[in-house]
Amino acid sequence: MNKGFRGILPLIFIAVLTSLLFAAVLAFQPDKQASGTDSITEWQIDDETVDLPLTVKQLPPRSSLTLTTEIQPKKGDYLYLKTVYAPLRLYANETLIFEYGQQGSYPGFLIDPPTRVALVPLPDTADSVTLRMEYLSPAQRNSIVLHPVLLGSREAILWELIGQMGFSLFFSFVLLALGILLFLTAFVLTRFETEGSAFFWLGLFCVCVGCWVSGECNLTGLLIDAPVFLYLLAFLGLFTMAVPILKFGYRTLGLQRESRRLLNGLTAVLEICINAAIILQLTGSVAFSKSMYLFHVVVPLSLCVFAAVLLRESAQYQNRMARKFLIPTAVLAVFSLLEVCNYYLLHLPVQKSFFFQIGVFVFVVIIGVIGGYFVRDAFLLRAQNGIMQQQIKIQREQYQLLLETEENRKRLRHSVKHHLAAIRILLVNHEQEAALADLNAMLDKLSEDVTGRLCSNSLVNATAMHYQAMARQAGATADIRLDIPEDTGSIPDSELCVIIGDMLENAVAACRGAENPFLKMRSRCADGILTITLDNSYSFIRQNADGSFQSTRDGGGLGLKVITALAEKHGGGSRFEAKDGVFYSSVYMQMA
Repeated sequence: MNKGFRGILPLIFIAVLTSLLFAAVLAFQPDKQASGTDSITEWQIDDETVDLPLTVKQLPPRSSLTLTTEIQPKKGDYLYLKTVYAPLRLYANETLIFEYGQQGSYPGFLIDPPTRVALVPLPDTADSVTLRMEYLSPAQRNSIVLHPVLLGSREAILWELIGQMGFSLFFSFVLLALGILLFLTAFVLTRFETEGSAFFWLGLFCVCVGCWVSGECNLTGLLIDAPVFLYLLAFLGLFTMAVPILKFGYRTLGLQRESRRLLNGLTAVLEICINAAIILQLTGSVAFSKSMYLFHVVVPLSLCVFAAVLLRESAQYQNRMARKFLIPTAVLAVFSLLEVCNYYLLHLPVQKSFFFQIGVFVFVVIIGVIGGYFVRDAFLLRAQNGIMQQQIKIQREQYQLLLETEENRKRLRHSVKHHLAAIRILLVNHEQEAALADLNAMLDKLSEDVTGRLCSNSLVNATAMHYQAMARQAGATADIRLDIPEDTGSIPDSELCVIIGDMLENAVAACRGAENPFLKMRSRCADGILTITLDNSYSFIRQNADGSFQSTRDGGGLGLKVITALAEKHGGGSRFEAKDGVFYSSVYMQMA
């Protein structure tokens, strides 16, 4: 597939998904007559007939607004009503049947009463009922939103609301449960894999979004009669949900230093904004409902920047983890922009946060698939750990013998001049037979199996020398030059030996049977990044449909998977490519 076309596939996917979503929303027309409820939309304000919903603008704070209408209820009917940041008194035939948001009924630092939904029973009467709603406009807004009132039986009203908002309520509970599950997964995985912390940040994101969606959902207000709690739940969930996503990005995806700094800076800005919004709310200066407009900008902007960073990392630096999370993050960013556009411009007849819920749903599904593979690979790596440790133990013993041999060779070299001096004396004295015997004895003690030093790290040097000897015994030309210090930072010597040993072992196995067999390994240590490359010839290769490679060892193997897993564990990655009879391997890791 053409690389340019492959690069725009995510954009095509997002465009198609967005088009289908808009078509579904615009084509959906709910059947209001079949629900068994009536929407009371026609009211009188100062002898003027108005239709709800209605936004009355240019009102001074705490302005009084009275609406009246006449209804013909059935026995056992209820009213469903909603008031947004406005105190309300509801009268039926001049009898007060509902009151909310009066001074002293909510904490003073909230400034305005939180949004409230309620089911209010009507008096049993066969006659018509005159309703009067007395509102006081919000203190921090110059407008008031008047919502329609539903009339019907309790069950009919609930079923209609479930039809409108049931998905949001169910999805919020799913997100909260998923967040808890991810917390538990992180707790288990971090005991043997530090990358398990990624599940913690994803779980925290799910909890934040779940809090926002459940706090915004009117059905939640009917289940939990705690408007202040739901108010805090909704706004704090909205304000904080981008923070764990950004922390997940710069802490677990192995991004470049400048990318990590950018995301870290964005996170700091968000945290400052959140703290400022909380302080302003607690002091009664600016309510969350006003601070919300700032977060309508910074949250989508943060998600868009994060998606752009992942695109740059995957394209410019070939970051495999960034490539995996690019599409779900881009979907999340696009749908956050759609949510803001719908709030301010489109005003489509959908539940608040509907578009963002769709984006989160797509994000969670894709992340779930990626997370499943991560857990599988983590447990696979753990299952192989015992075998790997045993192999390392055996290799350590072999390498120790090689090191002892090298030390013996150094001691023999030190004494060579003494032997040569003795031989010279024997030759001067014409004792050729004695000189020849002494020379043969000296040569027998010199080891020809292990020569030279390939790097400064003793254990890695022994590993490389071991496989260099194996390659030469197999008839291959082995050229190994490594720049690896004794102190490899956060990378244990044992894991580094596994990576280099597996790379060389695969190369030696692949060289057998190849024409002009060779292997060439190089490494470079700079700016805290260790890079290892290996080129080798091969006689044949096994490649899967997805482009990955199978081991050529008898019975298969996990060499390349283990190399990749260990590289990603240390904030790096790996790449393998076969071309024109040469297999190219490259691995990079962060040593700090």
